[in-house]
Amino acid sequence: MKVPTHAEAIELLCLLAADEGRGPVLFGDGVGRVTAALRPFMVGKSFPNVYLEFPLAGDPFLDATVLYSEFDASDHIESPRAVGTEQLRDWFARASREHPGIAFGYTPDADESASTPAGVYFQPHEHSELVVPFCQAAGEPERAELYLDLAKRLPREWELAYLGMSRCRAGAPLRVGGYFRRSKLGAEFYSAEYFAECFDKIGFAAYDAAMLHQITEMAKAAPGDMDFQLDIYPDGTFGDAFALEVKFDAIVAGRTRALFEGGAGARVMGLLESWGAADGRWKSAVEASLTRTVPVELPDGTEVRYLFVLLPQWVKARWKDAALQPAKLYHIAFAQQLPQAAAL
Repeated sequence: MKVPTHAEAIELLCLLAADEGRGPVLFGDGVGRVTAALRPFMVGKSFPNVYLEFPLAGDPFLDATVLYSEFDASDHIESPRAVGTEQLRDWFARASREHPGIAFGYTPDADESASTPAGVYFQPHEHSELVVPFCQAAGEPERAELYLDLAKRLPREWELAYLGMSRCRAGAPLRVGGYFRRSKLGAEFYSAEYFAECFDKIGFAAYDAAMLHQITEMAKAAPGDMDFQLDIYPDGTFGDAFALEVKFDAIVAGRTRALFEGGAGARVMGLLESWGAADGRWKSAVEASLTRTVPVELPDGTEVRYLFVLLPQWVKARWKDAALQPAKLYHIAFAQQLPQAAAL
């Protein structure tokens, strides 16, 4: 086997995820559409992080996000979905060299037309000074103030860290999100009263007692850090959705299966099933986990090892107007050539 291109590697990973009859159960007919949508975005010297997103209840489908930690101005994305983001890519190519750790990416909606603009995503992390130039380069300068204003109003345990824009929907809200830092959390975090006070403080009103109970139960079951997401409209008002993402951070397939067979992963999924936000398909998703090395041949004939990774990273519980929606699971799909001395 020759060293695969990034596009070949992501296609193989998607096919492995759908293997053994999992495809129709988890993704419907989405694998081919997603790999076609992703192919032109698989650029750069380093393999980007690709996150495969699919629901755990309701009709199966597959979406994806591709995230770059670095970008070169010479990297061309030959896709109509990326038209209009040339200035944004040039800006990120410069900014990522000066600020290691930031990330930029696309969400090419595979269910839309091939010419539908992809959403854009930015993780400034602690570099909030980059939000204004990012939004300017994206052609949405007014969005920066929405993000920065919310950052000032959040409770100290809520750290804003990323934003996303849907370029295909006029008047669409700005998606903002961040982290709950466990090191800053007290016992009060695991109470409905705490979340009610936080929502009231920032001005988010689309919650009720049942939603608060579900949020706190998810927080208690979470094995590690969690993310939150909110939507902000151009006039500064919140949308009616709130999301809580529970991270798993599994690093090899064997540990992942143990996590979901009787550990924290099983507890979280059990809660979602009991609330009707997931069904038994999450077990098939866990079966898709893999960390595998295979021998590949370099152009000069040298044989090296190539690593393929497909692991669940987090599950998203989302409430819309206080009603829990079908949960979504996110797998990281990653591949890279290993140093010759490395072994897994």
